[in-house]
Amino acid sequence: MEIVFLFVAGAFGALAKDVVIDNRIQLPKIIDGSLGLGFIGAMLVGGFVGWAIDGSFITAALAGFAGLSAIENLLLKRPTLKIE
Repeated sequence: MEIVFLFVAGAFGALAKDVVIDNRIQLPKIIDGSLGLGFIGAMLVGGFVGWAIDGSFITAALAGFAGLSAIENLLLKRPTLKIE
């Protein structure tokens, strides 16, 4: 049961980040045939990061808040692959 609480704490942390940064919640939508998950994707990532952290409700929420930002920054620093 503790795993569920940690996942929910991380998800709420990610949702709080979306509200604080964007001042709104972005709903899922289909753009050019691709599904954009919106806030649901952030909550899934935040929930996983919250679950993976040390086991405290507060640190799980903070990890959910910061987890998506860390992943986005890592992806921006990744060099692009060239196929020749």
